[in-house]
Amino acid sequence: MPAQREVMTQKIILLYNMDSGWPRADQKEVRKLAEKMLNGLLRHGYEVEPIEIYKSLEALDGYDPLEWLVFNWCEGFEAMPWSDHLVAKELEARGFAFTGSGSRTLKKNLDKWRVKHALRAARVPTPPSRVMSSEIETDEWEFFPAIVKPVEQHSSIGITCHSVVDNRAALARQIRAVYGEFGQASLVEAFVDGREFHVAVWGNRKVEALPPVELDFSAFSNARERIYTYECKFVRGSHGMMSIDWYCPSPKNTKLRAKIEAAAAAAYRAFGCRDYARMDVRLWNGRPMVVDLNTNPDLHPESVFPMAAEALGLKYGEMAARLVELAMPRLKRKRTLQKSRAKELVAAI
Repeated sequence: MPAQREVMTQKIILLYNMDSGWPRADQKEVRKLAEKMLNGLLRHGYEVEPIEIYKSLEALDGYDPLEWLVFNWCEGFEAMPWSDHLVAKELEARGFAFTGSGSRTLKKNLDKWRVKHALRAARVPTPPSRVMSSEIETDEWEFFPAIVKPVEQHSSIGITCHSVVDNRAALARQIRAVYGEFGQASLVEAFVDGREFHVAVWGNRKVEALPPVELDFSAFSNARERIYTYECKFVRGSHGMMSIDWYCPSPKNTKLRAKIEAAAAAAYRAFGCRDYARMDVRLWNGRPMVVDLNTNPDLHPESVFPMAAEALGLKYGEMAARLVELAMPRLKRKRTLQKSRAKELVAAI
């Protein structure tokens, strides 16, 4: 009778960031969410070690990158906004395989113009846009209404009801306002006042768009308010946060849904996303337009990705396990390469 092969339990480091400057309630919430993710992975048979980071990854010093896969749930280092690419870069330097996109893709995602360039180069439908840093450049702009976004900000920072403009004078004012507040140029884009969908996408060789989540702006009659601003996302109790409803899956029209999912999947491939990402899509005269993408989307249980996974019948832990499965081939390749090098060294002796 052949001997049974021992199956090794995969070791997972659940890496998440903390900031000592956050309110205690926020810190408590982050740890609560990490515990939920931890329990979900444990239920799927993984050995999981939660690690909280602040300003560095020194806590990983004692872990073998050939044994441990990192579930990278980090937005960045303490007091360094939009530094998720630096976390990924250090993980790469330490030799760890980890979930999500690599450092180059994460860094590229911080520049909205590079996002637009990648989408256009791949012929992914996206609204006309241009980077402007002075009012002189507004003379050649012809698409109104337009929306003005800081070109190197994230999470809708700098996007308010004043971001939507109807004429060149208002466009010039908003470009000046963005430069005055952030010291950077603006991405000016034709404003798509249509239905908005956030589409979770995952995969590597095989890419799959999950059921779209629609943001319902029907509570707002003014076009300037029918945008997902920073206030809507993060200011608790704000009119935007309280008034926008979310529906998944949506739309009910299966042909339209297929077009939205196809546009999202095309954007995912065009930008070189890995494992998972989220695409923001709006309808322009019934045609899906990719207006933004996020290579490190939120995995909060009430956010788009878990909501879309749930529409497929996947619980939170099952979603997390799927992300681990997508990253595992990279760890296996590292192990195979290490074994190959070891054999070469033995042969050379």
